[in-house]
Amino acid sequence: MSSRHAGEPLSTVLEGVVQEHAAARIILSLNPTTGEPIGRVESAGPEAIDAAVDQAASVLKLWHRTSWKERNTHLARLAALIHEQAEDIAQLIAAEQGKPVLEALALEVLPALDHLRFLARHAQRLTSAEGIWPREPLYAHKRSHYLYDSIGVVALITPFNLPFALPLVQIGAALAMGNAVVLKPSELTPLCGDRLGELVIQAGFPEGLVQVIHTEREDGLFLVANGRVDKIFFTGSRETSHQIVAGAGWMPRPVVLSLGGKHPSVVVADADLDRAARGVVWGALANCGQNCGSIERVYVQEAVAARFVERVLAEVDRLRVGNPLSEEVDLGPLSSEMRRQQVHAHVTEAVDAGALRLRGGEIPDGPGFFYPPTVLLNPPLDCRLLQEETLGPVIPIVLVEHLEQGILLANDTDYALTASGWTSSAANADRLMEGLQAGVVTVNDVLYSFGEPASTWSGYKASGMGHNHGKPGLREMSRVKFASYDPAPSEAPVFAYPYDQARNHIVRRVMNALHSSSFAERIGALARLLFSKHFRARVSMRSFLPAWKNRSK
Repeated sequence: MSSRHAGEPLSTVLEGVVQEHAAARIILSLNPTTGEPIGRVESAGPEAIDAAVDQAASVLKLWHRTSWKERNTHLARLAALIHEQAEDIAQLIAAEQGKPVLEALALEVLPALDHLRFLARHAQRLTSAEGIWPREPLYAHKRSHYLYDSIGVVALITPFNLPFALPLVQIGAALAMGNAVVLKPSELTPLCGDRLGELVIQAGFPEGLVQVIHTEREDGLFLVANGRVDKIFFTGSRETSHQIVAGAGWMPRPVVLSLGGKHPSVVVADADLDRAARGVVWGALANCGQNCGSIERVYVQEAVAARFVERVLAEVDRLRVGNPLSEEVDLGPLSSEMRRQQVHAHVTEAVDAGALRLRGGEIPDGPGFFYPPTVLLNPPLDCRLLQEETLGPVIPIVLVEHLEQGILLANDTDYALTASGWTSSAANADRLMEGLQAGVVTVNDVLYSFGEPASTWSGYKASGMGHNHGKPGLREMSRVKFASYDPAPSEAPVFAYPYDQARNHIVRRVMNALHSSSFAERIGALARLLFSKHFRARVSMRSFLPAWKNRSK
């Protein structure tokens, strides 16, 4: 659904758009380093979106019946292809999204490989049937299970900041569970989305099982509203999520939302300050601060604040900012001019309100969407820089008197996605893990859990709902089914028609045998049940009596 013209001047691209796509809508992919286009894709309208969903639903009829062995073989082949093409993929990510090539390998390609291998080896085990021990003695003879079945057509709406790894992990989990996928990549990184679609085909998955469609932001709601989409996974802004939930709700259909974060990092006085400073700087500035799990607030105890800030500034001063395709660069540009203006607005407002600017904070001259690593000291607690998601290379540092104040301020936000702390004390580590409100809390490390396939990625409050990754993420890609088989010979269900005197007695005796507060009454009711021919013909005594005895365990 796309045609790419990499490296052409803007005038040539625009001329081609006019001549070749007079009736089509075009999305240009811009290189954030130069601001120049590196490709273009066709923007799908409502009819094309519906056609993509229909095709995915059609292919799904065969795919969801495939064996685990066949699915795992395809997933392993996809991982092998990504490994073979790793350098080329990283170059594309760097050119279109702006993170350095090494970072693209470390934070996108490697996690993608790890997750695919994890899915191929463990998805079947993690979602196999779960036997259930009945707690009601009447049904103790039944063989009951939770089964995890495919959902159907899954819609993925993914952001610009992790244009390869994030959708790839979701695609892998969806396909492992027997689903079909319609992916809408960010309009800022359409070429990365196309590359994902190409890799899926190369890996031998049925053509049409994974559909990649490109739309402008507002047209993505046509995908959400399509009645053949069975579940929606959205990663993006809180504002857009309101429209996503409303669009999905008319059926209704389930939605998993990952809506960003405002990662607080608490530096305790007993922390290894060198380690904490290096961790905070990398956790805040990796991907130019454009990870939803990026550190966006730092709370450091006053007793060590001066030494900690000194170390942070030393780390920042060593960073090399430039073209992400260069091996000598640590920090690339932001992904768009709109993102740069948003970051700068947060910084400017904080400085105007009294924050001390220690580094950065000014838009540089020259091409591209660069913004310098910025360090601010003690911004006002109510400023947007500390309350709203910034997604930029900014480190706001706030001084606190003690650990509890740091935790209190860390939790003073609408977001609850990720959080971190730094300490050399096991007791303080326990307090941080218990006290910090977030779906993911790490102590003495940061950002790594996204790359750990067995971990889950989830938030609450304004950070969203539902899970990605790991066992909980696989469960999100399935429907839970309660299934039961009754192997015992029986005349009929115990309470089946007619509602006569015999059933009247059974109901009351069962209630008393199970729930009476008097032990003598429970024993008496049980004895009367055992003498009931009607009851014995419908309930297995071999399972009922042990279950009655152990019902409270």
